[in-house]
Amino acid sequence: MLVPLSVGDQVAVVATAKRLEKSIEPALKIIESWGLKVTCGKYVTGANEYWAATDSERLADLQWAIDNPEIKAIIFARGGYGTTRILDQVDFSAFKKNPKWTVGFSDLTSFLLQTGNLNVPSVHGPMAYTIGNEGESDDLLKDLLFGTSNFEMAISENSGTRIGSVEGEITGGNLSLIYESIGAKNEIDTNEKILFLEEIGEDFYSVDRMLNKLKRVGKFEHLKAVLAGDFTNVKDSNGYFNRTLKEIIGSYFEHLNCPIAFGFPGGHEKKNIPLLFHQRASVEIGNEKVSIQYLDNETGQ
Repeated sequence: MLVPLSVGDQVAVVATAKRLEKSIEPALKIIESWGLKVTCGKYVTGANEYWAATDSERLADLQWAIDNPEIKAIIFARGGYGTTRILDQVDFSAFKKNPKWTVGFSDLTSFLLQTGNLNVPSVHGPMAYTIGNEGESDDLLKDLLFGTSNFEMAISENSGTRIGSVEGEITGGNLSLIYESIGAKNEIDTNEKILFLEEIGEDFYSVDRMLNKLKRVGKFEHLKAVLAGDFTNVKDSNGYFNRTLKEIIGSYFEHLNCPIAFGFPGGHEKKNIPLLFHQRASVEIGNEKVSIQYLDNETGQ
């Protein structure tokens, strides 16, 4: 388990992907209101074509935050695209010796999957670009960072839900980035894991194609549970499908005898409930809520 943050700890905000298109000052003030000291990377407010800075500049900022022993947590600026352009050049030697909190979602799924392969927990949750969008998400992120281990969340769907309780590590994130990880150094490990999925802006057929690829390479064979989050602005643009998106997603897990929750509030909607990845957890899926207790890995094994 990562060491919980304390008042006075220093947090870094770095940009590894898309350039900012609005001020993140309101988010920085919220983080500071938690009693944390915020230091931004040199290139957070920069712009280079689509990205916040050149690859080498974004890499330098990330490496600084990873290597600086005074930094206790890294909250990424925003997603979009670009983290995979620098991910394989990151030196994680200091990170493995002195793990620190890292928080992101969307494009940062690629980084979260890498931390999983290093056996270091990380947080799928609000970034600087989205902190301030929804109070409960912000509050729960603060609680998680400061050591709270028990959470309970209402789910918006109950049809298709399979109730049950399991223990295991949560992993996953944005479906496109999970799909993109196959064959790369940060390839997702789903064996005996609880899989969380979310997506934005894709068509039904594209979601099906990505799920089918993950099925073909065996990523759905040994799951302990599935948490289906928000699939924002995912449409059947041409009206080809007779099934709903939930039915398409559910069809890939019909063979599993494990709990499944639809409508978990995580992803690209305003409410983006944080999840601690790669840390052993007890997860109970009911018809109307999901309860999670994060466990000490040493006592949970």
